[in-house]
Amino acid sequence: MSPLTFNIIRQSTQRSAARRGTVIMNAQATSSSTDKELVESTNSTGIKRVIETPGCFMYSVKGSVPHLTPDTLRLQGFGGVNATIEHILQDHQPAGFEKNWPCTLSRFLHLQDFILLCDIRDSSHYTKVPFNSDRHISMMTQQGVRQLTLEEYFKIVRAYEPDIMATFADSISDLDQVQPSGQLVGSGHGLKRVKKSVDRSLKWLDMILRERQGFDALAEDRALEEARKKKRKEEQQQRSASGSDSNANATIAEGNNDPLSSDTKTLNQEGASTLETKQREGKPTKKPWTNVSVFAHVVGAQIEQERIRSAEETSMRQDVDGFVIDTLTLPGTKEEVLNLLKVSIDHLPAAKPRLVYGMQAPEDVLKSIALGADLFDTSYPFQLTEDGKASLFSFGTPSTIHNSSTDNTRTSKRWINLWDEEHADKFVPLSEECECYACKGGRHTRAYINHLLKAHEMLATVLLMSHNMYQYSKFFANVRQSIQDGTFEQHAASFVETFGTEPERTGEIHAAQAAVEAALARRNRLDGDSDDDAASAAAKRAAEEKKIEKEKLREARRAKNKEEGLKKRIIRQGMRSEKNLQELASQQQQEGQEKRDEKP
Repeated sequence: MSPLTFNIIRQSTQRSAARRGTVIMNAQATSSSTDKELVESTNSTGIKRVIETPGCFMYSVKGSVPHLTPDTLRLQGFGGVNATIEHILQDHQPAGFEKNWPCTLSRFLHLQDFILLCDIRDSSHYTKVPFNSDRHISMMTQQGVRQLTLEEYFKIVRAYEPDIMATFADSISDLDQVQPSGQLVGSGHGLKRVKKSVDRSLKWLDMILRERQGFDALAEDRALEEARKKKRKEEQQQRSASGSDSNANATIAEGNNDPLSSDTKTLNQEGASTLETKQREGKPTKKPWTNVSVFAHVVGAQIEQERIRSAEETSMRQDVDGFVIDTLTLPGTKEEVLNLLKVSIDHLPAAKPRLVYGMQAPEDVLKSIALGADLFDTSYPFQLTEDGKASLFSFGTPSTIHNSSTDNTRTSKRWINLWDEEHADKFVPLSEECECYACKGGRHTRAYINHLLKAHEMLATVLLMSHNMYQYSKFFANVRQSIQDGTFEQHAASFVETFGTEPERTGEIHAAQAAVEAALARRNRLDGDSDDDAASAAAKRAAEEKKIEKEKLREARRAKNKEEGLKKRIIRQGMRSEKNLQELASQQQQEGQEKRDEKP
């Protein structure tokens, strides 16, 4: 039985599919938890942790929510954290990992009071990586591109024991090869690739669910691989024995016509038969990890038929606890992406939560909620913080929409940029109505944060992230209340009318920020007092010294070789000279004897 429960509290009574609910992670012992830890992580009702929906998993980098200290992290209104495998997996893992990993990932990161979701790829943006195969998916780690196999994935799950684990997904990386939605004309290459993506993702899902129950999901693949190796070895022996190209070609042709030899088929059938027997008898071969819930990725790219097939086929797997729909890889306008999102959601069961990636701006979140999405991530407030911006938007009745007396006018700004010089002399909080750590009591003003940014102080991003996360959590709290009150549609329309749409994020930085970063880089180059620069300089000096030492050794070896060669040449020349003298003496002696013989 899964430890995750999803309850729908209120369904929108109007035209939208918005709903309010809760994702509950019941207290359940893990293989590495003690009774004391279990009691400490469970409240009096027996419920471990809760996320109210619509809600968010907090975006993290290397398992840590950016810019937030542990105390400010717990002031936010979100009950979950998304820890990405490509951020936290080290280059030496997962070899030997199950023995060496000290505890669950939640405990290691000190996030026991949150619902921890582990997904493989970064959910804040899309990074193109090399293709996936039947045996692995590609991900971008600190060390570069890495191929993660299903066997490694199983080791990670058993070692980390997160609350929720997202499945493998064969996402289309080369989107230019995919036909637009509904247009299956032309070469058909796009449709073929998307079908393969859906089939591969479903196969991986079945293997993950089988492994979760304690069965060896890779037994059949291993048997098949062993049979292929055996067949290749036999073919090589036959070619070596015959020594005939014709026989070798015939053997290869025969192998191409029958990819699996009789031995291969027999071995595969025996392995599958043994596995099926154990499944029928209810005898798992491994310890199950039913304490980990599974969220399955729904794929299909831009092909509506394949999105429907992926959603319906995934929904048929009863052991799936929730669904992940990634829109980051979908090109096109926002309306086109939302239409594809709707296609997927319409064919998913209502009784299970739906997590959506890629919908970050508030108006896009509202439209996704209206389609029936339940969960998102907090990459939007993180991006605002990275840009030096403080959010001002709010959701609700007109009286609650931001109206700052500091500006003396009603403003429809969704955020302000604290890098702007206009805030350098504004000794007012970011928002007078905000109760976050940065704004409460007027302790931190816009002018102060503007100064911190220009001084390159880390407190600037701590205050901005605390504010932006609080504003985002209040936004979701008001959305949930409007669904409860039956006013969601009216307030959503009012929000878009008041705040408009989010400008496209170009990646360009503010001129003041660029000047500060350039000055900082120049200072570090001149002073060399940065630890990183000092370490880099020391490493460079060590490398230069090592290079010089190697060159000296090389010169010494060359000189020694030259000296030895010279000695050998002298010896050879001496040997030749001595030989020549002996030959000359012998020749003279022979000539003298001939002259004596000629005399009468």
